[in-house]
Amino acid sequence: MGGELRRLAVFLGAVGALGLMLPNVHLLALNQHLFLALNVLALNFSLGLGGQASMATGAFCGLGAYASVILHSMWPQGTLVIVPAVAFTAYACGAAVSKPLEKLGEGFLAMATLCLCLIFVNLVLVFTPITGGSNGMMVSHHPMLPFIGELKGDRANFAALLALLALGGYLFAAVRSSRLGRALLACKDDALAASSCGIDRLSTRAVSFGIGGAFSALAGMVLANSTGFISPGQFDLGLSLKTLLFLVIGGPGKLTRPLIAVVVLESLIAWFHALGEATVLVHGLILAGALIAGYWRETGRLRLLPR
Repeated sequence: MGGELRRLAVFLGAVGALGLMLPNVHLLALNQHLFLALNVLALNFSLGLGGQASMATGAFCGLGAYASVILHSMWPQGTLVIVPAVAFTAYACGAAVSKPLEKLGEGFLAMATLCLCLIFVNLVLVFTPITGGSNGMMVSHHPMLPFIGELKGDRANFAALLALLALGGYLFAAVRSSRLGRALLACKDDALAASSCGIDRLSTRAVSFGIGGAFSALAGMVLANSTGFISPGQFDLGLSLKTLLFLVIGGPGKLTRPLIAVVVLESLIAWFHALGEATVLVHGLILAGALIAGYWRETGRLRLLPR
């Protein structure tokens, strides 16, 4: 646990130093990378610890974003209540849906969580008077903290994302080294053997699924505050697929490596945006190369990469 936390501290320290030097236009791009990194960390709780392949990242992220924007418009000074309440609601929703979905089995679980994403987008469209429907909605009030004031601007969102990554990383390492973490890893390695040893597989995995949902909701809150506008398209299947892709590249169950993969590869992809029609091809080659390198690393064929 100590070694992983030291590597996480070095990574966050390097990103923090980089953020202090960047102008606002580049800091906005870095915030987008950190937003994705926070979602990857959230997915790591369910997939990396519990072995649950989830495609519901977009749903939980959107839940946090819309709930934060709507509640802050009703109670602008309620940040200290709204943020933990929304995170706990996302945790409760995740834990509640995990148990029935878990009974479907591994392959069906991923498809069922994918449906959660589709259901969320359709709910946003149905409740148009509240959510703005397909037109989206503007952020009318920013979160506000006592003695600090409104949390607005790229610097404030950058600090919030770093703090959430530090909190999530510490919690991930603490859970993995705890009794709960050992039970989750047992469920991941052999679910039947874990059940025969007396582990309540449904309840155990519901905890990790719920924690992941809560951190995705927190990421959605920061995204809404950062962009000043939210719409259903920001939380569709593309976000869930991208999150799963980067976690697979970095290695499920690893703490720092998936976060580094997000920042490095997203920065590299953004650097090639000026290639015109060849942009998509280059992006595909970069991600395919990263996936192959990750496979070689895990199988020991590429010993230069850390395992």
